[in-house]
Amino acid sequence: MPGMATASGGCTMIKSTLSFLAISALLAATSAFAKTVKLPGDEFPIASITFPDDWTPEEVNNGVAGESPDSAVYLAAVAVGSNKGMNAEIDDTFALLKEHNVELDESTKKENKFKLNGVEVDELIFHGKDEDGPASVSISFIPVKDKIVVLTYWVTTAKEKKHQDEVAKILTSIKPVS
Repeated sequence: MPGMATASGGCTMIKSTLSFLAISALLAATSAFAKTVKLPGDEFPIASITFPDDWTPEEVNNGVAGESPDSAVYLAAVAVGSNKGMNAEIDDTFALLKEHNVELDESTKKENKFKLNGVEVDELIFHGKDEDGPASVSISFIPVKDKIVVLTYWVTTAKEKKHQDEVAKILTSIKPVS
């Protein structure tokens, strides 16, 4: 996930990962969070996610996507119910990144596991670059009921620390709906 270029030009891990963000959210002060969206939608929701007031989340197929006001962070959460759906979502994610000129360095791919709200989450982490310079992408697979929420997190690493707390709050807001 989040990395940054070193003076030698290589990628290194920044202290924060989604697991760190999840822990940070539990410790962070509450800010104005008001946009709660149900996944995959209101008709048959399995989970909800809450975005800060100053973000503009939009519905996407089976989920929601939003950007920070300064466009440094993109975050999407999509509910899938099968391997076919998950593979299609992963393909869509890589197509979106390519469409936005995000170049991922495949040699930096890392697999990670972390706990989120009591469940184990699998995560793929990549480093690369976008139009603003070094960037990191995390694709996490969050089990919810008998489905998976695929969470895509893309950040310009120069602004990652600035958004760390709000991203952590968004992440920990993902909860099953009754």
